[in-house]
Amino acid sequence: MLGVDSNGQLQDRSGERVKLSNSGDGVIVQLSLNNEIAGIHFINMSNYAISGADTDYSGAFVHHSTFSGNADQHIEDERGLVYAVSFNGAEGELENIRIEDSSFFDGEDLGAIRVFHSGTSRGSYRFQRNTFADLGGRAYFVRSRNSSFVETTILDSTANNIGRGDRNSDSIIPYLMGQSEQIMLVKNYHFNNSKQEGNQSNTGIEAFMFGYPRTDEANFCTACKLTFKIIDSVIENAYSDSIQFSNSGVNSDLSYEIRNTKIIGGNPQQGGGGISLNLQSVADSGSRTTLLVENTDIIGTSGYGFAMNNRGGGDISATVDFGGGALGSIGHNGFSDNARGEIRVSGKQINASNNWWGGNNPSIYNADNVVITDSRVVYAPVLTENPR
Repeated sequence: MLGVDSNGQLQDRSGERVKLSNSGDGVIVQLSLNNEIAGIHFINMSNYAISGADTDYSGAFVHHSTFSGNADQHIEDERGLVYAVSFNGAEGELENIRIEDSSFFDGEDLGAIRVFHSGTSRGSYRFQRNTFADLGGRAYFVRSRNSSFVETTILDSTANNIGRGDRNSDSIIPYLMGQSEQIMLVKNYHFNNSKQEGNQSNTGIEAFMFGYPRTDEANFCTACKLTFKIIDSVIENAYSDSIQFSNSGVNSDLSYEIRNTKIIGGNPQQGGGGISLNLQSVADSGSRTTLLVENTDIIGTSGYGFAMNNRGGGDISATVDFGGGALGSIGHNGFSDNARGEIRVSGKQINASNNWWGGNNPSIYNADNVVITDSRVVYAPVLTENPR
């Protein structure tokens, strides 16, 4: 049997696993109902190592497997990448799909896990204890369009040096189109970019609602819905913004939470912050956004600690709570050594009470990067000691 040793036991030592590669352009494993794949090292991929498409692949379980390298000649997505694992749900309910205890590494044109849903399909995925290093493509890429629904749980994973080949390969991204909905939980995730791979769009984590100024209007978000929680995580040394939430759609319904997380370093080149909230790209989009942040540190970015942007202009509906606001944040966030300042806001008042600002009151900037002294940020009371 593949994936087991001479005693019939699962081969959990990656260096001793059976090695498989593609023959020509073929997929190595085509999933069907309740398939289990374990103990294999997939190498030098010219196509997907594992694919679920045009069938019910519910119950698929990939674990204790290794994926490394891409062939010189391989299939290419719009960014020249081949993904190791690809799920493509177009209809029905696809449930209980898991990837656990697996590693993905060493491929300039290699991405790790890609989930695409379309039509009225629904999918639920659980990914945990996976590691990613030195890849051109994303670790977790979850895209939904039409009126599909995807729920994704990402636990206990690590990623380093994602975005090889000067790419925009945000390591985790829920990417929404049409009228689709996603729920995503990221917990105990450790991201680093120690080699500073990628281009100016290469964030640590991003959420993206598709729309203007792209040209594929048929897939613009016109009523996308996203609930996205990031908990107990560390985001270090992002090449661009550490965490960025971007809405280019209309009538989007967006709920974000960041709790018990550390954002360390980073060089924001898009939204401008360690946390960047880009509310709309067109005026009066009709979108609704909430952001809760608590027990989180934003340390040493080259930009602002937090930046809120309204690039489309017009009215916005946004509730931002870093402490003491309507969403129930307890605060206890720490802002320190962010080169441009603590917070940049755009029009809307936000709450940020009970936080540590490095021993001083925060410096607040407007959209023109000018210090303001009005009450757009309610920050009193201020913590007098670092909560950590």
